[in-house]
Amino acid sequence: MDPLLLFLLLLFMLAVGVIITLNTRLVRLRAEVPGMIRSGIEDWRPRVEEEITRRERLRYHEWHERELETVLARSQHEALLQAHQQFQQWCEHELLAARREQQDLAMREARRLLAEWKSEHEQQIRRDAIQRSQAVTVGKVTEHLVPHLPNFQFNPKDARFIGSPIDFIIFDGLNEEEERQIREVIFLEIKTGASALTRRERLVRDAIRAGRVRWMEWSGSKMLPTANPGLFE
Repeated sequence: MDPLLLFLLLLFMLAVGVIITLNTRLVRLRAEVPGMIRSGIEDWRPRVEEEITRRERLRYHEWHERELETVLARSQHEALLQAHQQFQQWCEHELLAARREQQDLAMREARRLLAEWKSEHEQQIRRDAIQRSQAVTVGKVTEHLVPHLPNFQFNPKDARFIGSPIDFIIFDGLNEEEERQIREVIFLEIKTGASALTRRERLVRDAIRAGRVRWMEWSGSKMLPTANPGLFE
């Protein structure tokens, strides 16, 4: 047989064997690849899941810490507000209590000073009240006795006691038979001690000095019966 042909035959058989071997290995690999992939996936999945779980936990912890910080800050703010309000209320309460205490102290001190002043001046006040009462009584008595005093320059019969707003009206010459007219009409106010004219007395004085004085006649027989018929019959 030709050596070249034999070589080619051997080479062909070798190639066929290699192809068969490669094909067998390919078939085997095809059969093993899914298992390898599944095995690789099963080996990779726990690591991935563990990493994902770790990252989720880390994110959760970060979120939880942020939420805790937010809640803590809000709670601290609310606590500060409540503390400030309570402090203001306490200050107002203490201020009111201090004011009441000061007022009570002032009232007690005022009562004490008043009691001391009364005890020191009670006798003087009583003497002053008695003197004032005596002065008023003496004044009232003097008003009635003045027309009968020796130095009274008018006829006591011409004096008419009124009392208010002035003491006397004197019709000078009214009870003198030799006189045929009243010399003058005098408005007399009696004053004792250092007493001054009252406001009403000054008004009467000013009206007289200004000449705001006149004579009037009023007929009761004509006017009163018209108001109440039969009253004067």
